Order: sequence, then structure tokens, then C-alpha cells
Amino acid sequence: MRVGRISRAFAAAVGAVILFAAAAADQQGLIDYRKDVMLSMAAHLSALTELLTVDLDLDEDHVEAQATSLGLNAQLVSSLFPPESDQGDTSALPGIWQRPEQFLARAEAAEREGRNLVAAAESGDREFMVQSLSRLADACRNCHREFRFEEED
Repeated sequence: MRVGRISRAFAAAVGAVILFAAAAADQQGLIDYRKDVMLSMAAHLSALTELLTVDLDLDEDHVEAQATSLGLNAQLVSSLFPPESDQGDTSALPGIWQRPEQFLARAEAAEREGRNLVAAAESGDREFMVQSLSRLADACRNCHREFRFEEED
């Protein structure tokens, strides 16, 4: 009888450890996805900047694709930082979760500018696109300045 209780207690403990490990893996998976989205945004921003500032002899489909991809990804920002996604290998500062209203305001600014960039891409108006890209880059910079750990060289 006593062995049965010990076995059940052991099994429960092992189960708890497995659930905890799975939850931690899920959190790191979310953090890894968040990093991928942010890296994707940086790559689209760089590519779009080159398309708009250097004569690359490419058609406007490239400009529209880069602007749309960047703008759509920007619209995901606030959803990438749910409560308790601050544990793991992340450059996100605790302020995101400690001051969620301020973070949400910054994220919503990026999302708004992302929507504007998509609209600019659909319009084909290069000046509108340059202005929208500049405002989105500013929104990203403002958020990162306050809520992202930057390693020094």
C-alpha cells in the first residue's frame, strides 16, 4: 500500500516536471518566433530602404512586396508579448510587462504605421511610401529604445 502511494507521488512529481518543462519550451518557442518576426521586419525594412533610395532597376512589384510584408508584420507586434513571455533567451526588457500600457502605446504606434505602409504600398505613391516607412522606422526605434536590451559592441 505504502509503495503504491510513493509510486503515485513520484509519478505526479515527474508529471509536474514534464509539464513545467513543456511550458518553458512553449515560452521559448514563442520568444524564438517573436525574434524571427522582428528579424524579418528588420530585413524588409533594409530591403525597402534600398529599393527606395538606390536605383536597382527592379520593378515596383518588389517595392510593394517589401512594404506590404513589413507593414503586415508590424501589425503583429503587440500580440508577440503576452503576459509571462519574458522568461527565456530574450532581449525584451521587463518594462514591457511592468508597464504594459506604455508598451502597448508604442506597439500600437508601430501597428498604425504598419497599416499606413500597407496603404502606401497599395497606392503606389512613392512619396507616401517613403514618409510611411520613415514613421514606421521611428516607431520601431522609439519602442526599442525603451523596451529592448541593446548589447554594446
